[in-house]
Amino acid sequence: MNTILFERYQQAKKENKGKYTRNLADHLNVSEAEILHSRVSKDGSQRLSANIPDLLQALSTIGEVKAITRNEFAISQQIGQYDNAKFSSHAGLFLNPRGLDLRMFFAQWDSVFALNENISNGEHHSIQFFDKHGDALHKVYATEHTDMSAWNALIKQYATEHNPELIINKVQPFSEQPINEALAQQLEQQWRSMTDVHQFFILLKNNNLSRQQVFRAVSDELAWQVPINSLSQLLSIAHEQQNEIMLFVGNRGCVQIFTGLIERLSPLFEEDSGINWLNVFNSNFTLHMIENGVTECWVTQKPTQDGFVTSLEVFDRNGNQIIQMYGQRTEGEPEQKIWRDQILSLPKI
Repeated sequence: MNTILFERYQQAKKENKGKYTRNLADHLNVSEAEILHSRVSKDGSQRLSANIPDLLQALSTIGEVKAITRNEFAISQQIGQYDNAKFSSHAGLFLNPRGLDLRMFFAQWDSVFALNENISNGEHHSIQFFDKHGDALHKVYATEHTDMSAWNALIKQYATEHNPELIINKVQPFSEQPINEALAQQLEQQWRSMTDVHQFFILLKNNNLSRQQVFRAVSDELAWQVPINSLSQLLSIAHEQQNEIMLFVGNRGCVQIFTGLIERLSPLFEEDSGINWLNVFNSNFTLHMIENGVTECWVTQKPTQDGFVTSLEVFDRNGNQIIQMYGQRTEGEPEQKIWRDQILSLPKI
């Protein structure tokens, strides 16, 4: 099976020059992890075997890298270092505001591969982490400032000759539960009782509901819909007025957070594909987002000990969150007034 898939991948790569492995996986109707699994020992792919939190913490030895976290419609790329790690048995974070700022949920993390690829613009070294569905959670790329001696030592330490079969689980669609009036009132009360935005995850889990279900159930003082181009509008306003923002791009197992000013905003319409790209280019950060993938945008106000915190939440057709945007805020301080004015200027639907 591995050999057959590898041959199909090689043929697809010849016929689709310049396409990324993720795109070729879609073309072949397999997961990206399955393609990397088929490449082990054949063309620069190695399987790594490790306790994933240990491997992640070992990344602190390699210095500067480019870290990539993405979902179907958004890609966050950050140049930085894996410093200030804090880990528990089920979750971890690298706490570096305005740098490499990550949140990780280890129940989703499954397989790891190291790649050494010769591409048209040079040699690319990467470590790539995948979930139980074969989708990429997080990728680490060496830069010209990476300590390659430390990188190679890390690969040597965790490389394994064994390449066990991947067990790929199907993604189960979220089953929406009906919300009656009593539950809606309960959700409203639980929301208003929050003292930290992170308590919203507990609210969702305890009630087995999606974010949008809860948004629709509570009053429009707490959550309301805005036009699907709202992210583009807010980025333009923040770029013009030069206030710091926060952009959260995540998937099932990892969230990457950008904090700072927007240096360059560059939308692009790709005629061949019909894709509307929304691009942010900073010196150490890049965002690429497919604006056509947005089907709903919501503004939410969540209570904290420092007052209400307002955010824009952007969703795709399957109810997955593409990106979340906040005004920059340090815990213990109230929300930026300029950000609140910006987001509250969006027209309600």
